[in-house]
Amino acid sequence: MFSLRNLIIKNNARSLLPKAEMLQRAFSTASAPQVPPPQDAKQPQNIALALARETSIPISQVRVQPASGESIFQRISATPVTASLGAEISGVDLSTHLSEDVVEEIWSAFLLFGVIFFRGQKLSPGEQVALAKRFGELDRHPIVKGLDSHPDVLEIVREAGAPTNFGEDWHSDNSYMAEPSLGSILHAVEVPPVGNDTMFSCAYGAYDGLSPKLRSFLDGLRAIHTAGVAFNPSTVSGGSFDNPESAMKYQKSQDLFSTNFHPVVRIHPETGRKCLFVNSMFTTEIEGLSKAESKQILDFLFSQFGQPHISCRFRWQAGDVAMWDNRCLQHVAIGDNSSHKRIMRRVTLKGDAPV
Repeated sequence: MFSLRNLIIKNNARSLLPKAEMLQRAFSTASAPQVPPPQDAKQPQNIALALARETSIPISQVRVQPASGESIFQRISATPVTASLGAEISGVDLSTHLSEDVVEEIWSAFLLFGVIFFRGQKLSPGEQVALAKRFGELDRHPIVKGLDSHPDVLEIVREAGAPTNFGEDWHSDNSYMAEPSLGSILHAVEVPPVGNDTMFSCAYGAYDGLSPKLRSFLDGLRAIHTAGVAFNPSTVSGGSFDNPESAMKYQKSQDLFSTNFHPVVRIHPETGRKCLFVNSMFTTEIEGLSKAESKQILDFLFSQFGQPHISCRFRWQAGDVAMWDNRCLQHVAIGDNSSHKRIMRRVTLKGDAPV
């Protein structure tokens, strides 16, 4: 039986780089030549990281491998949610100071599965901040104000019976910024007994599902991203720009009015895979095309997200944590239960300019 895991081991396809160096190395194309590992690279190789970087195989075949044989992790347990993305991680208490080896394995799982879930965690805002800092620099939201005690923590509140559209369109967090957020860590503080799930969809799979001719056409194009529509002061709900009593308070920062150009197809800087990087919440048009042409093409690209075969749906319980890679997936909050209060706390990791 074919095993991508055994093939990688046999051929010594990749080696684990120390994390500091791993995060700095960028893959310019999916077929980029492999960089020889430094002499002090850890051995044996990190199979999860090797799988994440295996660009010659469809992502669903890559991500199903951990469910097909012995564990590829030594310090955590990962159970894939679907073949296309997502895994539940167990054996970890996120409120504690994790060892470097555990942090490395969590990051490898993050790269491999796109979104990872931790059940039954108890995190204070300070502990959530400390956890996020193990993976990178924090990215403070430029429009929605964070907690007074922890400004980097965004508390997303939906009061029982209150209308809101916060996060209820497919999107990648903060793609309107010049350097969009790398990843997000969301903690469920209070959730309804049923409903208000979150869906995630794989941007690798969305790109791979396009015809070769359309992929060729899209490669090299740039699209405009802006927060001005989603956070329009006259239409936004779920928070307020001028009500000091609102549970969520917005501010009119420069990011609300600015626009940024990003590639329609970006290359993930750590895996080398190509993925669609346009979303219905923040992407408004494609550079060099008419508004009518942009709308038709973007509407088609937006429709690729949410397809069942490249998506997963997570049902929240109080204490759960989700950690996802904004560079290669999109998500949407499902606002199907407005009769119960919902409180979530999110921190985001600073990213870089997409290429």
